[in-house]
Amino acid sequence: MIQRVTILTLMLVLAAACGRFPGIGVKPVSTDALDTDLPGDTSREALLPAAGPDLPENADAATSQDPTAGVAIANIAEIATNIGLSRLQQVGYRGQNQRIAILDNGFSGLKNSLDSKRLAEGTTYVPGRPGTRSADTAHGTKLAEVVHALAPDAEILLINSNGYSNFIRAIDEAISRKATMVLYAQVWEYGGNFDGGGFINHEVNRATAAGILWVNAAGNYGLATWEGTLQAIDGTTAFVSPAREYRYIRFHLPSASNTKMVLTWNDFHDEKDYRTKEDFDLVIEDAGHREVASGRLIQDGAEHGLQGNDEKYSAHAREIVRAQLPQGTYFARIDVKNSDNIARLAKLRFSVDAFGAQILDSRSSNSIMIPADNPQVVTVGAWDTAMSATGDGPLWNKPNVMAPSRLSFVDGQTVMGSSSAAAIAAGALAVWQSRFGRINHTQFQEMQPSGTFGNPQTRHIFVQ
Repeated sequence: MIQRVTILTLMLVLAAACGRFPGIGVKPVSTDALDTDLPGDTSREALLPAAGPDLPENADAATSQDPTAGVAIANIAEIATNIGLSRLQQVGYRGQNQRIAILDNGFSGLKNSLDSKRLAEGTTYVPGRPGTRSADTAHGTKLAEVVHALAPDAEILLINSNGYSNFIRAIDEAISRKATMVLYAQVWEYGGNFDGGGFINHEVNRATAAGILWVNAAGNYGLATWEGTLQAIDGTTAFVSPAREYRYIRFHLPSASNTKMVLTWNDFHDEKDYRTKEDFDLVIEDAGHREVASGRLIQDGAEHGLQGNDEKYSAHAREIVRAQLPQGTYFARIDVKNSDNIARLAKLRFSVDAFGAQILDSRSSNSIMIPADNPQVVTVGAWDTAMSATGDGPLWNKPNVMAPSRLSFVDGQTVMGSSSAAAIAAGALAVWQSRFGRINHTQFQEMQPSGTFGNPQTRHIFVQ
């Protein structure tokens, strides 16, 4: 039964009773366009042909701001040996008959990778919708290089999935082009209810229903996620638990950073067009409790159109705050704009995306983002960084498998994160399937306890 909570008394009772690394780390997708997508953006349009010689914007390493673009990875052979893959490679299993679709925001440096043979000449690039562009990042390109180095005979499709409309289109492409596997090394901070559902996972399920093995990075929010529950409302004050003084979520930035902070709550449906009328705001305070940033979009469940309202209203249960913040400790608080529209104890999640960011109080044990929380995907975490996400859901314990993630570049750069771990796992699974045959997510889960893909207790990947 839904319970209405609007009094401070409950909080007093409760109080008396209670005594990332840069580079290849997982990249959250750009979700700001979700509320302003035109109605036609989610339609199933005709598929574009392969781009051929046309490369995505910023594809040449010389034009990219990403320091890894155009730089070779030096330790792939070591990785293959460490996970047992080199033995399969030596006897001729190199990803034959595998078609791997890599969905990503950006493929900067792609021309350099093709010219230098770090990617095969037959690699296909599939652009996004007309009028859209890829992001200036080599994230997708470097992951493709990892997969190709581990499974050199696999066919690779690079599909621009930058933004929600392109994400849907990319899934259409993967299904139409009969991909055997999707590698999606990105996460969404909102769009679901922390249980594997929601409109993002609804789209992913189309791919898994088509028999595609979907491999997803766990995300790098292991130290930077908080989850709690609304306990009471007093005017505009939301009291949540767990939290300091039932009001504040403390987090620390070890250095000055362009920081992205997201508050979301569990009022999403499988349909993207569902509009929440629960209205929470996110306010960021410094150590002296001075407000330094805030997100105060209006969520009222109504249709306000697109003209002039984009920056004021949101259909979705989220607040996103971006701010350049100096090093230090900060306090996030949650306010309520219209308590009359909140008639339940909502579940809330707060996450911080910045280099080295950490939640200081009541860090969540579940930091798995979307669609890594989907029970039908193979979620991959990094065993060599505490930032890699973990968690339990109603139908899952994630990640499904752990892989090494450290990539060393010939120029001395080193990057880590669940993105590179997911690419390593995808390459290993492609080689394994070229030896033993194609599997779907159900077969993967049935085989995992036997040790087929590594230690069933630690989930560390090791193929043989």
